Amino acid sequence: MTKAFLALWNDFPTTLREEYETWHTFEHVPERLTPPGIRAARRYAAFGTVSDRYFTLYELDDTAALEHPDYLDLVRCPTPWSLKMREHFSNVLRIPAECIASGGRGIGSHMLVKAYSVDRSHADGSSNKLALVLQDLVSSGRILSYRIGLAEPNQKYEVFEQEPQPDTDMLNVVVLAESSSRGGLEQARPGIAVAANDILQPRANLREGLLELLVSFHDGEVPTNRSEIRASETMRSRFTEGSWGKCHPAQDRKLSAF
Repeated sequence: MTKAFLALWNDFPTTLREEYETWHTFEHVPERLTPPGIRAARRYAAFGTVSDRYFTLYELDDTAALEHPDYLDLVRCPTPWSLKMREHFSNVLRIPAECIASGGRGIGSHMLVKAYSVDRSHADGSSNKLALVLQDLVSSGRILSYRIGLAEPNQKYEVFEQEPQPDTDMLNVVVLAESSSRGGLEQARPGIAVAANDILQPRANLREGLLELLVSFHDGEVPTNRSEIRASETMRSRFTEGSWGKCHPAQDRKLSAF
C-alpha cells in the first residue's frame, strides 16, 4: 500500500451512466496516472435511480504528487470531453490524505468508505485505536483489509467548489474497509460505525457508503504520455455530435476537471 491516497466522491446522473463510465475508464483515469507519484486508481459505485454515487481512490507516493507540474497541467488544461462531463458533476468531495494505519491484504469486490471531521488534538491517537478494531476484523476474516488516512480540511482545489469546513481545529479522517463480499461487509458495517463514533467522536460525518468495485488501474498499464491516452473520435462520437473543440488553458483554469 502507498503512503498516501486521494479520495474523491461525486454524484452523476444515471441517464449519463454509460458515457461517464466510458469517459472515466478510457480517458480520464488513465490520464491521471501519467504524472509522477500517482501509482494506481480504482473506481467504485453505488447506483441509484436518479444519481449514481461514485468513489475514486488514487494511490499516491505522497500528497506532494498533486502539486507536480504534470498533474497541474492535467487539472488546468482538461480535454474537451472532460469539460463536457464536468457540467454534470454534483456533491463533490476531494480529500488528499496521508495513510497512518493499514492492515490486511488484497483488493475486495466491495468497500466501506467513511469520512469524518475529528478534533485535531486526538485525531491521530483515536485513529490508531480504531485501527486495532479493524485489525481484529481482518484477523477474524470479517474484512480483507483497511486503511485510515488523515487530512487537513479545506485543501486547495481548483476544480469544483466544496463546502468549507469552518473549524480549523479539525482534521479529516478517511476510513476504508474492504471485503470480498457485499454481505460480509454489510454485517461488519454497523460495528465499524459504532466503533468509529465511540473512538473518533467526530464533529461531523462527511461521507458514508458501501460501494462496489468497477475497475482498477495501475500506472504501468497506461502510456506515460498524456497525448497517447485521449479517447478516439470514434469513441467520443458515440455520445455527442459536432466538434469537441480545443483546450484553452487560460479559460480552463476555472473550469478544469480533476
